[in-house]
Amino acid sequence: MPNSWIPDDIFLTFADKRAHHNALERKRRDHIKDSFHSLRDSVPALQGEKASRAQILDKATEYIQYMRRKNHTHQQDIDDLKRQNALLEQQGNRAQSQHASVFATTTRGKWKAKV
Repeated sequence: MPNSWIPDDIFLTFADKRAHHNALERKRRDHIKDSFHSLRDSVPALQGEKASRAQILDKATEYIQYMRRKNHTHQQDIDDLKRQNALLEQQGNRAQSQHASVFATTTRGKWKAKV
């Protein structure tokens, strides 16, 4: 019956601990490598290209800045279109009310609006 107060890793040798640490470190490095490949493939200028990590970071930074500028421009276009839409809506409402008053007709000397 094992004692619950004794840590499980007390029986591991130094070599076992070193091997475990090395495996964790290898897994960490593989994750970083995979992440750089994923980042490289996300940047249009680098897709399918061989590039150093520094190049990947530089090009990714450039691409992010480019996309931010592009998004800002698109947002300005959207805001302009919203303003134009609101203006056209106001003009349409005014035209509708003027249209209704134009079609008011007289019947026996009294004005009567057609509905």
